[in-house]
Amino acid sequence: MQIQNDKYFFPLNYKFSAKFLGIIEYKTLLPIAIIAGIVIFFLYTFKVDFFIGFGIVLFVTIPGILVLSIGINGQPAIPYFNSLIKFSIRKKIYIYK
Repeated sequence: MQIQNDKYFFPLNYKFSAKFLGIIEYKTLLPIAIIAGIVIFFLYTFKVDFFIGFGIVLFVTIPGILVLSIGINGQPAIPYFNSLIKFSIRKKIYIYK
């Protein structure tokens, strides 16, 4: 019987991010929760039927969950939007060698 000593090497730029239920990262969960909370508050204020309100909440939050969890062009969505906002404020392009 031979014992195997497997070694696994992780690259230095590997980042482990904790996920809610193993699906959604916590940093993307906060904006989605805020949007869903606002929608639920308005639906509760206007006394919308539960099933219609549930459908509206799903219709509003599912696209946001998909965009924030999948990303844009292979980049995570939140840093992408942060860089867009910073560029629109400063409008400078930096070239690094």
